[in-house]
Amino acid sequence: MFVTENFKINDYSLDFAIDYPKEFSEKGKYPVIFYFHGIGGVYQGVDYIAAGCPVRRERMTEDMPFIIVAPACMDYTWFENFSNVVAFIKDVISREYVDEKRVYLSGSSMGGYTSWMLSVMHPELFAAAAICCGGGMYWAGHRVTFPVRAYHGMLDTAVLPRESEIMVEKINAAGGRAELILYEHADHDAWTPTFTNPETYEWLLSHKKD
Repeated sequence: MFVTENFKINDYSLDFAIDYPKEFSEKGKYPVIFYFHGIGGVYQGVDYIAAGCPVRRERMTEDMPFIIVAPACMDYTWFENFSNVVAFIKDVISREYVDEKRVYLSGSSMGGYTSWMLSVMHPELFAAAAICCGGGMYWAGHRVTFPVRAYHGMLDTAVLPRESEIMVEKINAAGGRAELILYEHADHDAWTPTFTNPETYEWLLSHKKD
Protein backbone atom coordinates (compact mmCIF):
# COMPACT_ATOMS: atom_id res chain seq x y z
CA MET A 1 0.00 0.00 0.00
CA PHE A 2 1.32 3.42 -0.95
CA VAL A 3 2.03 5.96 1.77
CA THR A 4 3.17 9.56 1.27
CA GLU A 5 6.60 10.88 2.15
CA ASN A 6 8.34 14.16 1.38
CA PHE A 7 11.80 15.16 0.21
CA LYS A 8 13.17 18.67 0.75
CA ILE A 9 16.35 20.33 -0.42
CA ASN A 10 16.84 24.08 -0.03
CA ASP A 11 13.47 25.57 -1.10
CA TYR A 12 12.45 22.58 -3.21
CA SER A 13 9.85 20.14 -1.90
CA LEU A 14 8.78 16.88 -3.52
CA ASP A 15 5.98 14.61 -2.34
CA PHE A 16 6.25 10.98 -3.35
CA ALA A 17 4.26 7.81 -2.92
CA ILE A 18 6.17 4.83 -1.59
CA ASP A 19 5.15 1.21 -1.11
CA TYR A 20 7.24 -1.05 1.10
CA PRO A 21 7.20 -4.81 0.56
CA LYS A 22 5.38 -7.19 2.86
CA GLU A 23 7.22 -7.87 6.13
CA PHE A 24 9.54 -4.93 5.43
CA SER A 25 12.33 -4.41 7.97
CA GLU A 26 14.74 -1.50 8.13
CA LYS A 27 17.43 -4.08 8.88
CA GLY A 28 16.94 -5.70 5.47
CA LYS A 29 18.24 -4.78 2.01
CA TYR A 30 15.68 -4.18 -0.72
CA PRO A 31 15.66 -3.29 -4.42
CA VAL A 32 13.98 -0.03 -5.41
CA ILE A 33 12.03 0.80 -8.55
CA PHE A 34 11.40 4.46 -9.37
CA TYR A 35 8.46 5.38 -11.59
CA PHE A 36 8.19 8.81 -13.25
CA HIS A 37 4.71 9.70 -14.51
CA GLY A 38 3.75 11.59 -17.62
CA ILE A 39 2.27 15.01 -18.33
CA GLY A 40 -1.22 13.89 -17.34
CA GLY A 41 -0.14 13.63 -13.71
CA VAL A 42 1.41 17.09 -13.50
CA TYR A 43 -0.08 19.31 -10.74
CA GLN A 44 -2.40 16.47 -9.68
CA GLY A 45 -0.71 15.70 -6.37
CA VAL A 46 0.69 12.61 -4.78
CA ASP A 47 -2.66 10.95 -3.99
CA TYR A 48 -3.57 11.03 -7.67
CA ILE A 49 -0.19 9.54 -8.60
CA ALA A 50 -0.50 6.79 -6.01
CA ALA A 51 -4.00 5.89 -7.22
CA GLY A 52 -2.98 5.68 -10.87
CA CYS A 53 0.62 4.49 -10.71
CA PRO A 54 0.97 1.61 -13.20
CA VAL A 55 3.86 0.13 -11.19
CA ARG A 56 1.93 -1.56 -8.40
CA ARG A 57 2.39 -4.36 -5.87
CA GLU A 58 -0.61 -6.33 -7.14
CA ARG A 59 0.91 -6.50 -10.62
CA MET A 60 3.96 -8.35 -9.36
CA THR A 61 4.34 -11.90 -8.15
CA GLU A 62 4.24 -12.24 -4.39
CA ASP A 63 7.98 -12.83 -4.11
CA MET A 64 8.93 -9.48 -5.69
CA PRO A 65 10.76 -7.52 -2.95
CA PHE A 66 10.68 -4.06 -4.55
CA ILE A 67 10.25 -0.80 -2.74
CA ILE A 68 8.17 1.22 -5.21
CA VAL A 69 8.78 4.98 -5.36
CA ALA A 70 6.54 7.29 -7.42
CA PRO A 71 7.15 11.05 -7.08
CA ALA A 72 4.51 13.63 -7.99
CA CYS A 73 5.57 16.41 -10.35
CA MET A 74 4.23 19.84 -9.43
CA ASP A 75 6.04 21.68 -12.23
CA TYR A 76 5.21 21.56 -15.93
CA THR A 77 7.91 18.94 -16.48
CA TRP A 78 10.45 16.99 -14.43
CA PHE A 79 13.21 18.90 -16.21
CA GLU A 80 12.51 22.21 -14.48
CA ASN A 81 14.05 20.82 -11.30
CA PHE A 82 16.15 18.05 -12.77
CA SER A 83 19.10 18.47 -10.39
CA ASN A 84 16.72 18.30 -7.42
CA VAL A 85 15.09 15.16 -8.84
CA VAL A 86 18.55 13.58 -9.01
CA ALA A 87 19.16 14.64 -5.40
CA PHE A 88 15.86 13.00 -4.45
CA ILE A 89 16.85 9.72 -6.11
CA LYS A 90 20.21 9.75 -4.37
CA ASP A 91 18.53 10.46 -1.04
CA VAL A 92 16.25 7.43 -1.37
CA ILE A 93 19.14 5.24 -2.48
CA SER A 94 21.19 6.31 0.53
CA ARG A 95 18.73 4.75 2.99
CA GLU A 96 20.37 1.88 4.85
CA TYR A 97 17.74 -0.64 3.81
CA VAL A 98 18.15 0.06 0.07
CA ASP A 99 20.31 -2.28 -1.99
CA GLU A 100 22.34 0.18 -4.10
CA LYS A 101 23.17 -2.58 -6.57
CA ARG A 102 19.48 -3.11 -7.34
CA VAL A 103 18.05 0.30 -8.19
CA TYR A 104 15.68 0.30 -11.18
CA LEU A 105 14.24 3.06 -13.32
CA SER A 106 10.89 3.31 -15.08
CA GLY A 107 8.68 5.98 -16.55
CA SER A 108 6.17 6.74 -19.29
CA SER A 109 5.66 9.56 -21.79
CA MET A 110 7.12 12.73 -20.23
CA GLY A 111 8.37 10.43 -17.47
CA GLY A 112 9.87 8.28 -20.21
CA TYR A 113 11.84 11.26 -21.48
CA THR A 114 12.91 11.87 -17.90
CA SER A 115 14.03 8.27 -17.54
CA TRP A 116 16.12 8.53 -20.70
CA MET A 117 17.70 11.74 -19.40
CA LEU A 118 18.51 10.07 -16.10
CA SER A 119 19.95 7.10 -17.97
CA VAL A 120 22.27 9.34 -19.96
CA MET A 121 23.25 11.73 -17.17
CA HIS A 122 23.49 9.30 -14.24
CA PRO A 123 23.97 5.75 -15.49
CA GLU A 124 25.96 4.96 -12.35
CA LEU A 125 22.77 4.98 -10.27
CA PHE A 126 20.80 2.22 -11.98
CA ALA A 127 20.96 -1.51 -12.62
CA ALA A 128 18.29 -1.61 -15.36
CA ALA A 129 15.38 0.40 -16.78
CA ALA A 130 11.96 -0.15 -18.34
CA ILE A 131 11.04 2.98 -20.29
CA CYS A 132 7.69 3.51 -22.02
CA CYS A 133 6.89 5.83 -24.95
CA GLY A 134 9.70 8.29 -24.36
CA GLY A 135 12.68 9.65 -26.22
CA GLY A 136 16.08 11.05 -25.44
CA MET A 137 19.41 12.44 -26.47
CA TYR A 138 20.32 9.64 -28.85
CA TRP A 139 23.69 11.20 -29.64
CA ALA A 140 24.59 10.41 -26.01
CA GLY A 141 23.30 6.85 -26.14
CA HIS A 142 26.79 5.52 -25.53
CA ARG A 143 26.50 6.76 -21.94
CA VAL A 144 23.71 4.28 -21.13
CA THR A 145 25.76 1.45 -19.68
CA PHE A 146 23.06 -0.69 -18.06
CA PRO A 147 20.35 -2.89 -19.67
CA VAL A 148 17.28 -1.05 -20.93
CA ARG A 149 13.99 -2.16 -22.39
CA ALA A 150 12.17 0.49 -24.42
CA TYR A 151 8.44 -0.11 -24.90
CA HIS A 152 6.32 1.72 -27.46
CA GLY A 153 2.92 1.43 -29.14
CA MET A 154 3.24 1.27 -32.91
CA LEU A 155 0.12 3.45 -33.28
CA ASP A 156 1.44 6.19 -30.97
CA THR A 157 1.05 9.69 -32.45
CA ALA A 158 1.78 11.58 -29.21
CA VAL A 159 5.36 10.32 -29.00
CA LEU A 160 6.43 8.65 -32.21
CA PRO A 161 7.77 5.08 -31.94
CA ARG A 162 10.87 6.22 -33.80
CA GLU A 163 11.95 7.99 -30.59
CA SER A 164 12.41 4.66 -28.80
CA GLU A 165 13.84 3.01 -31.89
CA ILE A 166 16.61 5.59 -32.25
CA MET A 167 17.59 5.36 -28.59
CA VAL A 168 17.88 1.58 -28.81
CA GLU A 169 19.82 1.76 -32.07
CA LYS A 170 22.34 4.25 -30.72
CA ILE A 171 22.85 2.44 -27.42
CA ASN A 172 23.44 -0.88 -29.14
CA ALA A 173 25.70 0.67 -31.79
CA ALA A 174 27.93 1.79 -28.92
CA GLY A 175 28.03 -1.71 -27.45
CA GLY A 176 25.21 -1.21 -24.96
CA ARG A 177 22.37 -3.51 -23.98
CA ALA A 178 19.05 -2.12 -25.15
CA GLU A 179 15.96 -3.97 -26.34
CA LEU A 180 12.99 -2.54 -28.23
CA ILE A 181 9.51 -3.94 -27.58
CA LEU A 182 6.78 -2.65 -29.90
CA TYR A 183 3.07 -3.22 -29.26
CA GLU A 184 1.42 -3.66 -32.64
CA HIS A 185 -2.07 -2.57 -31.63
CA ALA A 186 -1.25 -0.02 -28.91
CA ASP A 187 -1.19 3.75 -29.22
CA HIS A 188 0.34 6.05 -26.58
CA ASP A 189 -0.53 3.80 -23.66
CA ALA A 190 2.48 1.49 -23.65
CA TRP A 191 2.62 1.49 -19.86
CA THR A 192 -0.44 -0.66 -19.21
CA PRO A 193 0.74 -3.75 -21.12
CA THR A 194 4.25 -3.23 -19.79
CA PHE A 195 3.53 -2.89 -16.10
CA THR A 196 0.66 -5.36 -15.92
CA ASN A 197 3.08 -8.02 -17.13
CA PRO A 198 4.87 -9.67 -14.17
CA GLU A 199 7.71 -10.59 -16.50
CA THR A 200 8.70 -6.91 -16.68
CA TYR A 201 9.53 -6.93 -12.97
CA GLU A 202 11.26 -10.30 -13.20
CA TRP A 203 13.44 -8.94 -15.99
CA LEU A 204 14.38 -5.86 -13.98
CA LEU A 205 15.23 -7.89 -10.92
CA SER A 206 17.42 -10.22 -12.96
CA HIS A 207 19.94 -7.38 -13.32
CA LYS A 208 22.32 -6.15 -10.67
CA LYS A 209 25.11 -3.60 -10.73
CA ASP A 210 28.64 -4.99 -10.54
